[in-house]
Amino acid sequence: MSPACPRCGRPLDHAAIVSGVQTCRLCKGRFEAIRFDPPAPDASVARVSEAGPEAAHPCPAHPGNAATVHCSRCGVFACALCRIETDGLVLCPACFERLADAGELPSLVASYRDHGRAQALLVLLGFLFFFLAPVTGPASIYYGSKALEQRRAMQVEPHRAAVVALYGVGVVQAIAGIAFFVWIAT
Repeated sequence: MSPACPRCGRPLDHAAIVSGVQTCRLCKGRFEAIRFDPPAPDASVARVSEAGPEAAHPCPAHPGNAATVHCSRCGVFACALCRIETDGLVLCPACFERLADAGELPSLVASYRDHGRAQALLVLLGFLFFFLAPVTGPASIYYGSKALEQRRAMQVEPHRAAVVALYGVGVVQAIAGIAFFVWIAT
């Protein structure tokens, strides 16, 4: 799998990625990326028979291979084939899977929240289902504020007018929705 744009899913050229803010050539979306170049794999695996049974512990997954490290999390021994180094830890495959599934390895988190799109979706929901306007209006205001912060942090200026316009529509929706419910209640 190659890295892809978090907005449109277009594969990115790994050689062109540098750490920092990136712009997708297809959707023109901006996102932050951290370049990762994995170390060259060490194909040399020490064998237990070469080190002797007294000098080496066997790897639990590969009994013929000598364990060269132990897991930082659980302490199990691992050979060069099983060793996984990430986020300053040396992990066995089982601990790597557990931590990856739990989302506890920052280097594996690949998510992006586009608050501007969430704001637009909430405004649209407020138009389609007017009875939701008292909820979608304030929520779109919140996501509009988050979108402006996000664009400021990423130093993005395009579409700022759209965020501000949707912010205004969210305010109008909130007021109109509340007024509608007050009118119905009286």
